[in-house]
Amino acid sequence: MHEGHRSRLKNRFLEEGLDGFEDHQILELLLFYAIPRKDTNELAHFLITKYGSLSGVLEADPKDLAKTPGLGENSAALLTLFNLTFLHKVFSLKEF
Repeated sequence: MHEGHRSRLKNRFLEEGLDGFEDHQILELLLFYAIPRKDTNELAHFLITKYGSLSGVLEADPKDLAKTPGLGENSAALLTLFNLTFLHKVFSLKEF
């Protein structure tokens, strides 16, 4: 990937949020934090193809995710944690 890609993608997120991001870019951004010194673009595309969507990746069994070459247990745990944290937040909101 091009030099500075991670920084540009992170800065774009910090300035604009996720508006305009494609699913593979969102997944790539998450993977930056699990896989610090590796291009995660191909892996993000592969995972979305394998699981059908970003939601499919985030809802996948972490043991299955961990078997993906280049991903591993820690990365799978992070993706699962992200999804479960989101679900916990959404379902714990109380109506006023």
